[in-house]
Amino acid sequence: MATGVIDDTNRRPVGVMLFNHSEVDFIVKPGDRVALMIVQVIATPVVTELEDLHATVRGEGGFMSVYK
Repeated sequence: MATGVIDDTNRRPVGVMLFNHSEVDFIVKPGDRVALMIVQVIATPVVTELEDLHATVRGEGGFMSVYK
């Protein structure tokens, strides 16, 4: 099966492509479950650009600081 992304502007029906890489025929009958769709919300956070950052002490609150 092929994967893809459906964006929020799509208004057309969604289809499924199946590939049989075997030498044996595979029959798909009406009602067979052959695909899975995962619906996921993609969040776009609000970004605030700062003119300047306040000073910090090196190692304070940085990466892995909770393990020190």
